Amino acid sequence: MNMNTLPRMVLTVAAVFSSVPALAQNDGTSDKKADFNVKLQAGGAYDSTLSVASLDQTSNQGDSANVFYGRVGGELYPTERITLKGSYSLSSRRYHEVSEFDQDLGIASLDAAIDLAGITWGLSRHVADAELASEPLLDLTRDSLYAAKLFSEGLYVRGAYTDSEKRFENNRERNADGEELAADVYYFFNGARSFWSLGVGREVEEARSLAFDNAALKLRARYSYTGSIAGKESRIQLGWRYQDRDYDNVSDGGLPGTGSAMSPTGTGTRHDRSHVVEAIWSLSFTQWLALETKVEHGNYQSNFDAADYRETGVSALLSVEF
Repeated sequence: MNMNTLPRMVLTVAAVFSSVPALAQNDGTSDKKADFNVKLQAGGAYDSTLSVASLDQTSNQGDSANVFYGRVGGELYPTERITLKGSYSLSSRRYHEVSEFDQDLGIASLDAAIDLAGITWGLSRHVADAELASEPLLDLTRDSLYAAKLFSEGLYVRGAYTDSEKRFENNRERNADGEELAADVYYFFNGARSFWSLGVGREVEEARSLAFDNAALKLRARYSYTGSIAGKESRIQLGWRYQDRDYDNVSDGGLPGTGSAMSPTGTGTRHDRSHVVEAIWSLSFTQWLALETKVEHGNYQSNFDAADYRETGVSALLSVEF
């Protein structure tokens, strides 16, 4: 994949949105034909430890940043059983002192789903383009096949197989192809405005360099409540993520393609483990204006120095959505 992938993806999203309404107008099976939305966010953040996980780069220096985010998305309903979705988002983080960790991320996605015998079957593609310090960093493509079912008791079950492709602009030894099997269970309550969820995944990556071949176990849990707090519409989310990642290589003290001062060092077979907890509070002032605050703490453990650290981040973003 190259740097022109995202523009082509945006054009594909636009083409889908411009062509499908004509089909929907000729089908009388669904009253709702389309739904579009835009979300914009701006605010500030602070990270106690600056990191780029995809490069195993960390800095013990903390820094505050200006954060910007924008997303446009939509859904189309050609028939009662078919749903088409598309979105494109851009996020930017600009640190005040350590500009080497400035990050930009663009993500385009397409999703097509059909309801057959009470089970939703779908295909999706996500294409991401990441930049570090305004220089190309990573192109990522993820294709998923999934199946999901909503039970009458508010129980929702989803399983997915995902094929991924990572391509690094300046570190080709890290280029990798991956496969993942994942399953999630959601329980909705409070009129389907709140939920809790549990998930598990198993991912295997094969990289160009054997030093980066790895297999990971992923666990996650989330609680989300939406309702009135002190007379204001609020959403509170509590989340936890765990990863246990084993690498195939036995290292003699370094990793291929990492020649900077931030390169990780360690010996033996690499083993990473992480626990991340987060709390998010979204306070709505009006139907379209809200304040989103977030606190996140991660404990990353590894026998490689740069992957062994703790990180705490806080952010406050003003959000406009319509």
